[in-house]
Amino acid sequence: MEFFEGFAWPVPLAFAAALGGGRFEQGDVLFREAAGYGALEGRLSGKLSAIQVLLPPRGSHSTPAEIEGDRRQSNWDSEVTIERVDLVSGESETRTITQGQLLLAIWKGEDDWLEEDHEPPPMPRTARELQQRLDQSLASFEADASETTGCRFVFVVDRASDASLAKARSVEEALRETGAVARRESTPRQAGVEDGEEFHPTLAIRCLDLPGRSVDEVVPILRARLYGGASEESASSGDDANGRDRFSVARHGLLVGAGPQAAATRSGSTPS
Repeated sequence: MEFFEGFAWPVPLAFAAALGGGRFEQGDVLFREAAGYGALEGRLSGKLSAIQVLLPPRGSHSTPAEIEGDRRQSNWDSEVTIERVDLVSGESETRTITQGQLLLAIWKGEDDWLEEDHEPPPMPRTARELQQRLDQSLASFEADASETTGCRFVFVVDRASDASLAKARSVEEALRETGAVARRESTPRQAGVEDGEEFHPTLAIRCLDLPGRSVDEVVPILRARLYGGASEESASSGDDANGRDRFSVARHGLLVGAGPQAAATRSGSTPS
């Protein structure tokens, strides 16, 4: 069984939708130790505990009328009823907290977040915010591969999003068709992003090192996979119906020169 990185509790990849939407539902069970997801046989020892979600009902997406804001904020503030179970003693306890508290508990590993009277937790920072700070990560990737020459493409990946993962695969496949690719990945904190520990734990910064290729050589490859123009012909050129180039690498990541002699030249402008 594979688990997400960055969580104090082992969270299986099967919970991607719950993490991405910020909503655990009836029947979801999380174990404090990875062994809990296997067959529990014989005499149990140690500290083996679990959280089982009792409410909200599975498939119910109603949002309390008093909660304003987008769906993400609404889910974060909405209630979830859980049962905390000590699998060794068999004792259990039912509590009603918020979805945000539940995520903080399994992310940080601090049981205080499971207290009903705990103060509301702040929402994690988003992929959009991380995209705006990608430039802060460039130094760490340059330092880790100072001898690499060519260029590199640095972008945000949400490991709980099928769309984000599919986009990342598509880009890497296209780049591999034209040359070597070395993939590296860091958490925002590891990459030196300001307040990196405040970003959602499923977010990562991925770096694709492209030795021997220039920024100008790579732009058309990215354009062919990333441009959402009106036609296949315009996508290959990056031009709209009026002949204007609408494609911007910076909407998707940072494409920069690599190596001791290369300036960190960016393609496109800083996204807003």
